[in-house]
Amino acid sequence: MNKMKSMIATALGVSGLAFSSGTAHAADRVGFTISFQGITSDLSILMTSVMPSETLIMKSQASPTVAAGDLSFSDKGWKWQAPSEPGRHEMTFDKDGEKITLQIFVLTPFKNAENASLNGYKIGAYRKTLFKDLPTYAAPRGFIDLSDGPADLKISPHFTLGQFICKQQPGHDPTYLLVRPETLIKLETLLEAAAARGWKADTLHVMSGFRTPHYNRSIGNRTTSSRHLYGGAADVWLDGDGDGRMDDLNGDGKIDKDDARKLASLAESLAKKGGRDWPFGGIGIYGSTSAHGPFIHIDSRGYSARWGR
Repeated sequence: MNKMKSMIATALGVSGLAFSSGTAHAADRVGFTISFQGITSDLSILMTSVMPSETLIMKSQASPTVAAGDLSFSDKGWKWQAPSEPGRHEMTFDKDGEKITLQIFVLTPFKNAENASLNGYKIGAYRKTLFKDLPTYAAPRGFIDLSDGPADLKISPHFTLGQFICKQQPGHDPTYLLVRPETLIKLETLLEAAAARGWKADTLHVMSGFRTPHYNRSIGNRTTSSRHLYGGAADVWLDGDGDGRMDDLNGDGKIDKDDARKLASLAESLAKKGGRDWPFGGIGIYGSTSAHGPFIHIDSRGYSARWGR
C-alpha cells in the first residue's frame, strides 16, 4: 500500500504543491493539499459543485473515498464521475491521521431565460455574454438545492451553507443557491488573519452571500455582473462579541466606517501577499445605514477591484 501511495504521489508531482504555513489551528488546516478546478487548498473542510454525470479531476497526496459515483485514478489524477441525479456527496481525503472533507454538490440543472425559475423558486435571467471574457461570468448551468445541505452543513471550517442563502422567498422549499470555493478560501484566510490580530470570532457574519438576478433587481441593483449572482461574493463584518454588528476594531469607542476600513486594510495586506489562499478579487468598504452597520465586500472575481475608500 505504501509503495502504491508513493507511486501515486510521484505521478501527481506532489513535491511541487505548497503546504500550510502552520498559522491556523490544527483542526482548520492539514499537512497536505487537494487540488481541483484550479484551486489548491489545505483547509480541512471545503466544497465544490459539478453538473450531473460530470467528471471532477483532483490531485492530492492523499487517497479519496466516496460512497457514490465512479472514482478512478489516472495520470491526470483522481477522477470522479458524478451520479446522474442532483444531490450531495461527501468525499474524504486521509493522510497520516489527518483528513480533508470535500462536500461535492451535484447541481440541479438550470436553463437561462427571462423570468426563469426552478420549482417555483425565482431565479431570473443572467447576462448572455461574458463579462471581461471571464468564464466565471458564464450563466450558471445549475444550482445547489439547499435540501441537499442542510443549512447548517459546514462547507469550510467556519462557514455553513445557510450563511449564503439569498434573502428572497423565505422558507421556500426547495431553495437554491450558489457558493464558490474560492470565496470560502478567502473568508477563512481573512478570519485567520483577524484572529492573529486579536480580533477573534467564530465566523464572519455574512450579511449578503448569493443573490439571484431576480432578487438583485428587486433591491434596485441593476448590474448584471455582480459576483453575488454567481455565488462568488460575500458582504461581511466581524462580530466577535455577538451583538449583531461590526466590532470596534480601531478601539475608538464607535462603530462606523473606520472599523470597516480596518478590516478591509487587513484584507488588502492579504491581497498584497497573494498566493493560493487569496485568489484575485474585489474589496469594497461600506458605512452604516438605517438598515445595517458597516461591512466589507469580499469576492473572487479573477481580477483586482477596490471601492468605497
